[in-house]
Amino acid sequence: MTDSKITELLARAASGDPEAAAAFTRARAVRLRAAERVSSSGRAAALRMLRRAS
Repeated sequence: MTDSKITELLARAASGDPEAAAAFTRARAVRLRAAERVSSSGRAAALRMLRRAS
């Protein structure tokens, strides 16, 4: 989902649209999980590189 769609959902949710609020919450959760996967993947890769260098 693009930032403009998320912004639109947030605006609709702020104006009292419960379906938009639920969709925004789901989209935000998906983005947070994806960011965490990238972070943990990066940490794992860094640890592998450090182990190989030792």
